[in-house]
Amino acid sequence: MKRFRFRLESIRALRDVAERKAREGFGLAQQQVVLAEQAVQAAEVRRSELNAAITGARAGSFRPADQVAGLAALTQAEREVAEAGRRLGETEKARDLAREGWLNARRALQVMQKLEERARLAHREAADKAEQTLLDEIASMTLARLGPLA
Repeated sequence: MKRFRFRLESIRALRDVAERKAREGFGLAQQQVVLAEQAVQAAEVRRSELNAAITGARAGSFRPADQVAGLAALTQAEREVAEAGRRLGETEKARDLAREGWLNARRALQVMQKLEERARLAHREAADKAEQTLLDEIASMTLARLGPLA
């Protein structure tokens, strides 16, 4: 019997490459989310430190110029926190899209793997049937040559 050959091997290989690239893209997107979360945390820490510094400065003598500069810096820190939060939302959306793309590529690859598995099983069953037929023929010829066993 012929050796097994999966006719859709090239398509399976392409889907394997696509799945690998999609998985890598998802990994990169996940790393970007982690970096964005760290940026949000860093911005919140800067804001809280600035807020603590302004609160500490208020305990002393009142200086209007320092107060205005402190409030402007605090407003800027609030904007940075909001911007970091917005970027985090965008990276999470990109990660979700990358995950969906990876899952779709994985499903497509699994379809090809199941087709290959079924084809291998059918080939194996055909080979087993051909082997059994050959063995039956050999047994029949041997029995015919030796005659009935008595």
